[in-house]
Amino acid sequence: MFERIVYWVRKDPSIVMLELPPLPGVTSSNNIAVPMMLLCVIDCLELMDQSLTDKYLEISKWSVDQILSHRQRNNTIVLENVGLQGEELPGTLGRVTIPGHAIEAGWFLLQYAVKQNDSSLKQLAIRDFIVNMFNYGWDKQYGGILYYLDVDKFSPVQLEWNMKLWWTHNEALIAFLMAYQETRDITMIEMFAKIFDYCYSKYVDKEHGEWVGYLNQDGSVSMNFKGGPWKGCFHVPRALLMCKQMLGNLLNKKQGH
Repeated sequence: MFERIVYWVRKDPSIVMLELPPLPGVTSSNNIAVPMMLLCVIDCLELMDQSLTDKYLEISKWSVDQILSHRQRNNTIVLENVGLQGEELPGTLGRVTIPGHAIEAGWFLLQYAVKQNDSSLKQLAIRDFIVNMFNYGWDKQYGGILYYLDVDKFSPVQLEWNMKLWWTHNEALIAFLMAYQETRDITMIEMFAKIFDYCYSKYVDKEHGEWVGYLNQDGSVSMNFKGGPWKGCFHVPRALLMCKQMLGNLLNKKQGH
């Protein structure tokens, strides 16, 4: 199945028709979701079978290069879509950024850099994808990470652009705790605490459990269901499990175990 996915991504997208074929004249683009999720899937496969590391090393490197091509404007911003050669695209398609997606891609890159013992990629992942994009996306008036932003300060075309979604904050929790684990930079754990406080004051239902998924810009609940077409059982349990494991490792090291 993974070989088929790689074939779809790199050679023939028509074998997986998730949508109607694009109309003639539609701009071809490279969406950051594809290479970042390839990198994530490879990591999951390696956890099950370490012999796959060498087998998928080339596609891992390709995925990393594709992700890095989304750094634009002198590496000051991570765009959601770029051209097939890594160039910035015109119009709203090219101007959109999803800070939470960039932060999630950042911890995928950081995890890969740790395995490869690549200190420069570690620094890049933390600086350009995690810290810079968190600072870019954090709502200074109400707190929380904005969903979509237009890098030229135009109004984003996505109607939900100023909402605060659960998964964005789940991924930021993982990213900053992982950054602290790798650097011991106190700023990273302070940012983790800042996001944790926002999450547990806004998303967590302390009476009935689970998290709501969708907040308005001011932090009030927009939709109070706990699961739906997009909010499945993925981001919350992954974030909680990974953060619990990382915090446990940090405490064990502090106590000398």
